[in-house]
Amino acid sequence: MAGRVPLETRAGDTGGVRNISSVTDGVDISKVDQIRVDSGGVNTSRVDTGCANSSGVNQPKNGGEALESALLQLGPFGPYQRYVLTLLCLPNIFAAMYSLNYVFVADSVPFRCLVPECEGAGVSFANASVSALQSSDPCRRYRPLGEGLSCAREDYHHRETLECDVFVYENYDTVYAEFGLACSEWRRTLVGSVRNAALPLALLLTGHVSDRWGRRTAFCVFSGCAGTLGLLKSFSLNYYMYVALEFLEAALGYGFGSAAYVMVVELARPSLRAPFACATGVAYGLGGVVFALLAWRVPRWRWLVRAAYAPALLLPLYRRLIDESPRWLHAAGHTQGAANVLRKAARWNKVTINEDILKSIIANEKNDTEEAEGKKRAVLPWSALVTSRPLLARLAACGWCWAAAAFVYYGLTINSVALSGDKYVNFALNMTMEMVASFLIMMSLERVGRKRTVLVAFLLCGVACITPFFVTHGGAGLGLYFAGKLAATAAFNSLYVFTTELFPTGVRARALTAASLLGRVGSVLAPQTPLLSKPVQALLYAACALSAALALLAVPETRREPLPH
Repeated sequence: MAGRVPLETRAGDTGGVRNISSVTDGVDISKVDQIRVDSGGVNTSRVDTGCANSSGVNQPKNGGEALESALLQLGPFGPYQRYVLTLLCLPNIFAAMYSLNYVFVADSVPFRCLVPECEGAGVSFANASVSALQSSDPCRRYRPLGEGLSCAREDYHHRETLECDVFVYENYDTVYAEFGLACSEWRRTLVGSVRNAALPLALLLTGHVSDRWGRRTAFCVFSGCAGTLGLLKSFSLNYYMYVALEFLEAALGYGFGSAAYVMVVELARPSLRAPFACATGVAYGLGGVVFALLAWRVPRWRWLVRAAYAPALLLPLYRRLIDESPRWLHAAGHTQGAANVLRKAARWNKVTINEDILKSIIANEKNDTEEAEGKKRAVLPWSALVTSRPLLARLAACGWCWAAAAFVYYGLTINSVALSGDKYVNFALNMTMEMVASFLIMMSLERVGRKRTVLVAFLLCGVACITPFFVTHGGAGLGLYFAGKLAATAAFNSLYVFTTELFPTGVRARALTAASLLGRVGSVLAPQTPLLSKPVQALLYAACALSAALALLAVPETRREPLPH
């Protein structure tokens, strides 16, 4: 989850992101507030469903309520739901690879200065004689005393150095070596910042396409873009072409994971939305683990990118494998299509949906359209969000929490390859925390509460980031690092749910959009943290996490509270 599917397009990232505003498409939110979720499912006894039919079953008074009733009659987790959930979790494995591939593709490589006075063609990186001519600054070498010299140390100045013009790399497995980025560390870290800077554009595009032409269409279009641009990226001729394609691939390809998340959550009944969302988070973490294994087996960056992105070219085939979201079909006025999908799901699950309910979905199309238009005209403008002091205070608190969570999450993920030990193992363990966090928040959000879960996660993250500097044992420091990543992931993922419940219906989507976009500031800055020393990084992570915990004191708890109108 954390990873990252954006809010505005998924349920929303979330960034992620995941358009939480889209989850309620086709549903009268003012009536959802009246629905109580308990361990036995959804209790709709408080909802006025209109007059009863001849069989004694209350008839829903509009298509939205009829759709909800039909979805409940499908059962909680039948063969149809299992099939769709499995297919839509698979893309999250690829989404993790595409979001974080630059961690290995643009990884730094050991290098040294080329000494032209004593080295010719076919030089070797490991050369003891030449190593003695390198200064303590890896970007400088000792000045020669004349021309046509050997590699003997006495032929070079003992103190004076000059800047290196050419470098020799230990290997050419990454873009860092192939495009000559030695002593230009900022160009390496810029790759991640450029990618994350494209995510706001991806959020807007995904939301527009998903709401206008459907979730399945958005998924197929953006997954095809991801595969095509990702493969094209593997043929980059220089650094600038690579960075440009990184931006385009993120802007045009990031949204397929968001569209998949929306379809997953829209399919789930209210009591199962948390487990369904947890499944996508587990798949995302599993994708990171798989990518670490793939990067270990395929070290050359061009072949690694091709191996990761080629499967995305098959994802547009999902148009034949899965149905469009019935919620979107209903909200878009395709009520007959929504009824057909529900009938198909009922056949798979071997259940029977009350035919009168399906007829209500189709018959109430005109009334639902007029009601939707009335709600659209009644939606509160942006000014209602920024002129209300309580709402503005909540937005400021949520915005900072989003930015802090994104900064710490991406910062710890990116720097995991720089930890002591095997970088592939460290990255895999780092992404395993993603899966553990998904299970933890599924349990804690309902049992402990939204505010307390996020607050405790931020506090643990801050403490875990700063404590290693007071611990001498290396293993304990590494364990605290992963504990910090676990807490950051839990906080990041929990914010998706918490933010939606803090704002009234009229400004909920706008508040989610604003908070998610503020979070992108943190994800853009995070790739630059490798330029800082480890103590400075730890202080920044701890300060962001602890200050976000303080900001949460300004917002109320929302667990088991009705959504604000």
